[in-house]
Amino acid sequence: MALFNRCRKNFQCYISNLTDPWTNLAVEEWLFRHTDPSIVLLYLWRNAGCVVIGRNQNPWKECNVRLLRNDSIPIIRRKSGGGTVFHDLGNTNYTVITPRQNFTRKHSADLVARAIRKRFEIPAYVNERHDIEIEDLKVSGSAFKIISARAYHHGTMLIDTNLSHIGRYLEIRKNLISKGVESVSSPVTRLRNYSSTVNHESFCDAVLQEFSINYCGNISNPIIVDEELLLKIPKTLDYRDELKSWDWTFGQTPEFSIEFQKTFSWGHVVSLIIYCIILKGLVFMPKL
Repeated sequence: MALFNRCRKNFQCYISNLTDPWTNLAVEEWLFRHTDPSIVLLYLWRNAGCVVIGRNQNPWKECNVRLLRNDSIPIIRRKSGGGTVFHDLGNTNYTVITPRQNFTRKHSADLVARAIRKRFEIPAYVNERHDIEIEDLKVSGSAFKIISARAYHHGTMLIDTNLSHIGRYLEIRKNLISKGVESVSSPVTRLRNYSSTVNHESFCDAVLQEFSINYCGNISNPIIVDEELLLKIPKTLDYRDELKSWDWTFGQTPEFSIEFQKTFSWGHVVSLIIYCIILKGLVFMPKL
């Protein structure tokens, strides 16, 4: 059964020329909440180096907060669920916004994987978690969000990412017990390992063409997101300020506890368990 009318005209594409992560995520939120809910939107964007955590995650559990701060790599909490990811200019993000009744994660992921196979002859496919893989290695993780009239599915695409930074900055702390959502670690690869012609621009073009074929939209001139466009949609500044705030980034962290262990010279191991009740990311009532 066709998910959409193949000749549907209500389709638009936005491509961001900006690399500020808070701004790009703010634009995504604006597109999601303030454009015609009957229109299918494709949004392509990439960020300068940062770590992006899911809405219900604990940054102290998911990544090395101290190392990120020392290396001037920001942590950003997005509006959707899912796991923690590392972004840099070698990673391109795609967002597909649809009417709620037409929403399916698999459909948009299939279109992206098909674009990769066609343009670059890379054997990409969608797994049961709706991630995109090549030879059992993940090249794209994804998450989604649903509201009353709309839904979106967005994902990363590791094109030429510095994979060593993923291991350097992302880590699951086992001594921290959190009520938040924990990331699922998977071995990863990148598209550049399979094709020397793939880059941000060629990937965006390939995905744009595949979505055009599927939706028959008039996308010969996608809307470019730049500073000039932002002046016309000042609401993005409000979303950006919220995303940059400490209250959102750290204050939304679910309650968690930490177990500290100390081995003394005589060989005994002493465990000190601290249960932390968190109010806006601050220790409100520690219990020993």
